[in-house]
Amino acid sequence: MSQVNQNNKYMSTEELIIELIIQDLRFFQVNMKVRSIRELDFCRFEMLELILKVWGKGEEIDYFDLGDRYMEYVKEVKFLPLPYYGDLLKPLAIKCYKGLVNRVKELEENPSNKYGEAGGYNRMER
Repeated sequence: MSQVNQNNKYMSTEELIIELIIQDLRFFQVNMKVRSIRELDFCRFEMLELILKVWGKGEEIDYFDLGDRYMEYVKEVKFLPLPYYGDLLKPLAIKCYKGLVNRVKELEENPSNKYGEAGGYNRMER
């Protein structure tokens, strides 16, 4: 997926990932308004899988490795007002993106911390 800078009016990979996170946060906010949500309902690994593919990390990092970090930020939408366009979610989405970047760096520096590595099981070996 080729991304071009803002001058050409195309999103960079970082901007696209932040936009995906904003959309996911918005999804949770709307769902919280229309139905009761339990903590387990928050978990959407499909979005993390998409983010990893956009990022170009889909082959080396499992979405389970990012799930806990992602959910730290997603749970914060419970405390934010429901904005008309989701513009109030951008600071949280950026914070989430930076948290994911840090988690990916941790995993790249310490592959033994990846999901299932301690027990000899790796979901990436399919």
